[in-house]
Amino acid sequence: MQTRTKSAFLLLAVLALGILIGFLVSGALQNRRMRSIAHLRTGPGFAELVERVIQPRSEEQREQIRDILDGAAPRIADLFEQHRGEMSQVSDSVMTELEAILDPEQVQRLRRMKVRMRDGPPEGRRGRPGAGRPRGPRPEAGPPQGGPPPEGEPPPE
Repeated sequence: MQTRTKSAFLLLAVLALGILIGFLVSGALQNRRMRSIAHLRTGPGFAELVERVIQPRSEEQREQIRDILDGAAPRIADLFEQHRGEMSQVSDSVMTELEAILDPEQVQRLRRMKVRMRDGPPEGRRGRPGAGRPRGPRPEAGPPQGGPPPEGEPPPE
C-alpha cells in the first residue's frame, strides 16, 4: 500500500472516531440535561433551583428559605402531576377527533407517535440528537400566511 493511501485511511479512521466520540458525548450531555429538567419537576428539585438563584446571604437565611420552599414542594409536585393529567386528557380528546377524519395509515402513524412521546425513544436511541424529532423542514413561527393572528394579538398591518 502506498503512503498516500495509508494516510487517507488513517485520516478517515480519525474522522470516523471523532464523529463517534462526538455522537456519544452529545448523547450523554442530552441525557444529563433531560434528567436535570425532570428533577426540577419535583419539589426538592424546584427548591434547589430557587435556592441557587437566591444565593442566601447567611445560614439563617438559607434555613428560612428552605422552610418556605420545603412547605411549597408538595404543592408544586402536585401541580406538575395535575398538569400532566390535564395534558393527557386534551391529547386523548384531540386523538379521538383526528381519528374520525384520518385514513387507517395516518391513524397508525399518529398512534406510533403518541407511544413514542409517552415512552420516549427506545433504550438504544436515548439521548441521540434529533431522536424522536420529526424529519423535514420545521414550520415557520407565527400564523400561516393569510391566517388569523393568535388570540389577543392585533392583526398585522
